[in-house]
Amino acid sequence: MVAEAKQNGVASKAQLLSVKRGEPTLVPPAEATPTGEQYYLSNLDQNIAVIVQTVYCFKRLSSGHGHEGAVADVLRAALSRVLVHYHPLAGRLGISPEMKLTVECTGEGAPFVEADAACDLADIGDLSTPDPTALGQLVYSVPGAKNILEMPPITAQTSPVEAMPVAVSWHANDT
Repeated sequence: MVAEAKQNGVASKAQLLSVKRGEPTLVPPAEATPTGEQYYLSNLDQNIAVIVQTVYCFKRLSSGHGHEGAVADVLRAALSRVLVHYHPLAGRLGISPEMKLTVECTGEGAPFVEADAACDLADIGDLSTPDPTALGQLVYSVPGAKNILEMPPITAQTSPVEAMPVAVSWHANDT
């Protein structure tokens, strides 16, 4: 996917960013977690649904030759272990009989996507004034989701970029 955005007739850095995503896979918790539980969201979250998208970039620690797949495996395994302790994130949003938003503890897991960003970190632009079109390509959002109920509580994407081979992003419902 290549995005092109213009602001005041000037092309943004997003047009230089090409991200090819793999198919999402579900990462379940590493151990059995409670299922069938239902957590009600706070009154504030009942009225204001906020989607938080973040991107974290990390430098390569080793020579990095051919280790990008291993990085994704490590991140997938870490996410699986984290979901044991934060098991509601492995569930889905729902609506209670009282018409309140809830987190349904289903243990389904979190979508994880491996992507390849054919660019340099400089192509993303000035991170102190981020370009949402460019950074948005580094974050996985469920295609075709029409409302918050069609999105899992959290998704993860890893997008190695040149000179900064590990970019990890989260797409989370702030619930």
